[in-house]
Amino acid sequence: MSSANHRRHQNPSRANKKKRGRKNPEANFLFELNSCSKSKDLNAAISLYESAISGNMRLNQQHFNTLLYLCSASVADPDGKLLALSHGFRIFDHMLSLKIHPNEASITAVARLAAAKGDGDSAFDIVRSMGDYGLTPRLRTLEPALLCFCNKLEADKAYEVEDHISLINVSLEEPEIAALLKVSADTGRGERVYDYLKKLRCCVRSVSEETAKILEDWFRGKGSEVGAGVQHHVDYVKDAILRNGGGWHGLGWLGEGKWAVLALCSCKTQMPACDK
Repeated sequence: MSSANHRRHQNPSRANKKKRGRKNPEANFLFELNSCSKSKDLNAAISLYESAISGNMRLNQQHFNTLLYLCSASVADPDGKLLALSHGFRIFDHMLSLKIHPNEASITAVARLAAAKGDGDSAFDIVRSMGDYGLTPRLRTLEPALLCFCNKLEADKAYEVEDHISLINVSLEEPEIAALLKVSADTGRGERVYDYLKKLRCCVRSVSEETAKILEDWFRGKGSEVGAGVQHHVDYVKDAILRNGGGWHGLGWLGEGKWAVLALCSCKTQMPACDK
């Protein structure tokens, strides 16, 4: 067999290894990091990072983003959370010390790390620093701070994050609205609850079981009672339903007192209309 034929028929995996071997150290490092990311092996990624530092390898934004993503993805694992938190912030500080500007993915990862240790303030601060780098946050960037504040019942801070989200013209989705509704209910802010009920109705066609449980708990709980408000004659309500095309009246809560929370179809009667 000629040497040309031999090269054409050589083992493909061996050829790939030779091709990888000819890559520069930075490219090989990224290849290995991506392998760690796919297998979610944080320990191996940290070892690679430490070796790269000791070897004075020139790191770039993509290297740091891969490491930060892996750290932020590991906080959900009880066994990896401590390692992820201890190294994640150090990696980000190293990135900044090298004058490498973060991008939206970098900031999102660090915000998730801060929220994972219960520091909503830091998670929000890092997002507000994005303007220094000419970056615009996305919903996923602000979600960690928002959910952290909601989980800690820091309603006013959660509302501040919501205001920031509104300023950048980003729409809330079901998980964020449900979290805001719950923190409002848990802190006795009935008017806010009603606002989030309306937002929830506008943005989703159906809700998850988790959100349904939050809604049910609110209507069953203390503070959801409807006070004596404007009383409408039944004919006025019927006319409102007709004006709106049928199905809803748009007049707000009707009646007063505690809610009777029942599963759909349990009353065996047809629902004539709903509020909108």
